[in-house]
Amino acid sequence: MTPLKHTLRTGFIYFLLSTLLLAAVFFSYLLRSASLSFMDAGGWCYFLCSCLSHAALFAAIPLVLLYLPAALLGANAKVSGTLMCVGEALTVIAFIINGFVYALYHFHINGLVMSMVTGPGASEIFVFSPWLYLKAGLYIVAIVAVCAALLWVALRLERLRFSHLWRNGLLALLGVTLVAQGMHVYAAATMKRSVLEATGYLPYYFPIRMNSTLDKLGLIDGEKLSLMQFDDGGGEGNLAYPLNPIEGLQPDSLPNIVILGIDSWNWRTMTRECVPNISMLADSAENYTDHFSSSNGTRGGLFGLFTGVSSYYWDSFERSNTQPALITRLKELGYDVQAYPSATFADPPFAKMFFAGIDGLNTDTEGKSVYDRDCQITRNFIEDLDKRFDDSQPSTLKPRHPFFKFVFYDLPHAIQIPKDHLYHFQPSWEYANYMELGNDDDPTPFFNLYRNCVWTVDSLIGEAIGALKRHDLMKNTVIVVTGDHGQEFNENHKNYWGHWANYSRPQTGVPMVYYYPGCEPRKLNHRTTHYDISATLMKQVLGVKNPTSDFSMGYELQDTTPRDWHVVGNDLFYAFILRDGTIVEKRGAGNVVIFDKTMNQLDDYPLNAKQLNDAILRLNRFYKK
Repeated sequence: MTPLKHTLRTGFIYFLLSTLLLAAVFFSYLLRSASLSFMDAGGWCYFLCSCLSHAALFAAIPLVLLYLPAALLGANAKVSGTLMCVGEALTVIAFIINGFVYALYHFHINGLVMSMVTGPGASEIFVFSPWLYLKAGLYIVAIVAVCAALLWVALRLERLRFSHLWRNGLLALLGVTLVAQGMHVYAAATMKRSVLEATGYLPYYFPIRMNSTLDKLGLIDGEKLSLMQFDDGGGEGNLAYPLNPIEGLQPDSLPNIVILGIDSWNWRTMTRECVPNISMLADSAENYTDHFSSSNGTRGGLFGLFTGVSSYYWDSFERSNTQPALITRLKELGYDVQAYPSATFADPPFAKMFFAGIDGLNTDTEGKSVYDRDCQITRNFIEDLDKRFDDSQPSTLKPRHPFFKFVFYDLPHAIQIPKDHLYHFQPSWEYANYMELGNDDDPTPFFNLYRNCVWTVDSLIGEAIGALKRHDLMKNTVIVVTGDHGQEFNENHKNYWGHWANYSRPQTGVPMVYYYPGCEPRKLNHRTTHYDISATLMKQVLGVKNPTSDFSMGYELQDTTPRDWHVVGNDLFYAFILRDGTIVEKRGAGNVVIFDKTMNQLDDYPLNAKQLNDAILRLNRFYKK
């Protein structure tokens, strides 16, 4: 065997040993977490295989970048191994530090962490004693020593002349990778919590799912899967929601609650010309003019509205089968709960996320078009009201219990309407043609098409409010009218159209009208958010005694406390909106980009590290410490 082959064999053995060391570091993430209660034999097997396969990817970096070039240039195993030893030690140190970051912030090292380390005010966060520096130094020395010892072991093991070393080593790694990926595919298709939740503890690990493919092959029922609860994981895992058990008084009276939601509602359409019926309601209600959703998409917007917390927590809620505190309280007080969705509540799985355990819940609505379905949910809402006051109906339908109803319109999202409804705002496109849109194009015809959709939904909402008035229910009904998120029409002149693209006001700002019996009609201009809605209903309507901080990221709507560092988005792609409109955006790749309120990038923005740290800790406060 040539010296080069000896050197390469040594490097491969050292790579395998380094993989074991790094896998042990990854494995420790879960061992010291608050989420051990949901683990079972399958979960542990999956996590062990995932740690090994994932560690191999990172351990291979020093092998490829340091060891192989040195070996190919003629360096012997000791010299090449020393270079690789340095690389492996730095890799292990980085992931040990990442473990401490994850334990504190519940996310792995990303641009936010780097911004805190390098930004103004970092010295106020990272204050270390001399003893801690000494302890860290000893850790580093120990890690370097372990990596050096593994190199020594590799040099000696190479002399044993293992047969088929490359083949057996690579087959072993391929085997654990296939086992891990296969178990994840199975877990995603069967809602096996121990496997799916353990995944989050591995840094930058994104195993495959095949639900759509399995559904097409007929191996699973995708619709049933979207409604399926996760298997019993043995507890809530790392979720601490609410922070304390909800305590409340039995209110003297329980008003009905109606939430009228409009998908993709642009805040500029909150005018008497465009929404005359909603404006008429606002004349006798509280009209919040600076209201922000919890996201720029439906999933995050409705999650924040119902739970009071960011959809950053979506997976934790879903895997622990945790229901919004608002819905739990409604059920405790005997409310009849019903939803009227124009688009299906099966995907995203709002039915199981928000309304699990509600008998007879509407999850779909029949209709050939979005317009048909929006009209149908209005009819269904009105018919259900009529049945409560119909003496010929069974007594269970009589108005003995208060009701909670969520009506969710979809026309402004689809921007699709029959031609005979296009007359109100002109000139108007007949359909949305995104291929015709550019930064220099006049948005008026497109925006008028959209406004015609909003105007049509307003007429349907007028019918729903008219039914409430006809049954004399305005005197004991609370009504919320808002959107799940905004819809942009290139307001910032950056060629953005629609939503789910940025976190500026056109995509996150929505109208917000809050009516309750006896309220003083007024416009309120302080910043409010979707997190405030459930907090307000819980405190002002449902008799909850806990502070809002126990179950929400928000405040009561009328509270003028500044909503500084308002978080929007999901677990991978989210942002903090500052009081002046500055957007601190953490992207899926982990980098941070900062924009002003009109989406101009700010390369030299002095991000205050202490304020960012405080915002992240507030974001993570519903995780167990």
